[in-house]
Amino acid sequence: MRKIKEEIGRNYQTLDNGPISFDYDSNIDVETHPLINDSGWEVKIKCLSHPEYSLPTHVFPDEAMAHHYAKAQVSAIKNKIVNEARLRQYIRGLILNS
Repeated sequence: MRKIKEEIGRNYQTLDNGPISFDYDSNIDVETHPLINDSGWEVKIKCLSHPEYSLPTHVFPDEAMAHHYAKAQVSAIKNKIVNEARLRQYIRGLILNS
């Protein structure tokens, strides 16, 4: 019987095993800042590849609401981009097959 010289299931390449943050996307820039004199939090979302999906600054009373809004909007923007690409691919297929 041969002895296996390496362990299975170990990955030394990943230093951080935590979840990937929703705003870890070079295409979508999310800015969340507290306002002066504790009057709330502001969120501004900018989409670089599709500027029409960018959102103006919104103000929220607390950080949790601002974070939730940013997460929901980034998810919506990513879905719009993916759906647009799929729609273009589908229409192109229809045109080429006609």
